[in-house]
Amino acid sequence: MKLTLTDFRELTSFPSGSGIEFHDEKVFVVGDDAKEVLVMNKRWKELERIPLFESKEERIPKKIKSDLEATTVVLVNSIPRLLILGSGSKEEHRNKAVLLDLDSYLKDEFDMTVFYDRIKAAGITDLNIESAATLVEDYIVLGNRGTGKNPDNHLIITKNTFWKHQADCELSILPIKFPGKDNKLKQAGISGLAYSTINDWLVFTASTELTDNPVDDGPIGDSFLGIIENASRKIGRKDMKVNEYINLGESEKSLKGYKMESVCIQTEKNERLKLQLVADNDNGVSCLFKVRVKL
Repeated sequence: MKLTLTDFRELTSFPSGSGIEFHDEKVFVVGDDAKEVLVMNKRWKELERIPLFESKEERIPKKIKSDLEATTVVLVNSIPRLLILGSGSKEEHRNKAVLLDLDSYLKDEFDMTVFYDRIKAAGITDLNIESAATLVEDYIVLGNRGTGKNPDNHLIITKNTFWKHQADCELSILPIKFPGKDNKLKQAGISGLAYSTINDWLVFTASTELTDNPVDDGPIGDSFLGIIENASRKIGRKDMKVNEYINLGESEKSLKGYKMESVCIQTEKNERLKLQLVADNDNGVSCLFKVRVKL
């Protein structure tokens, strides 16, 4: 995999970037403790901010934040909507989903406790949902990030509108299998997902952070970008094997030291992608990157 960094921007006025999506020539950025969704054009000119929560503080305090981490664009009744999911790492406040109509910017909220409890009952004890992507045939894939105590990463496979049918919607869990013997990658937790329809690739970001649990932050290490090929055909298998990956800091020195939180696809061609990434280094500042990837 060959990667080229084409642009960078530091967002000092928007905290804790955790999710990024590209839709209708607009970039939508979500922060895990932000009270708004930031909307920009593809050149990162701010267009508006969509309120999510009422707060007098720019960063919602950690004890009460919804920890919105996973984002994907879904179609519900032919209307594009931004699905934003809390991590579920704490039952109080974090078992929340927000569904934002991208035409009207009206929003609905859902308590995800029933669905999240099903995931725990299926074997994921440290729930920490940090990523989401929409695949073909309305499949939705959620990424559960591993921790120091439970380092395995998992993909949770379900279907569109699962938030309305939490007790009986489709649910399966697949471990992510990283290739080779790269110890840094083995310690990384999945943080972002995006799906390339043209290539049938599941693109992911992952990062290392020294913490034993899904709640506390820790020292930042390496970040990775990877690809799972033939993603739609692997949904029914026993695991999801990673085909390609790179250490971002080793591939491009300007990316070293950033904790990559999410990825979205701006344009896609056969074995070529133009991606946007968002990083959060736990200091209240979000950083944006544009990269080109060629396999």
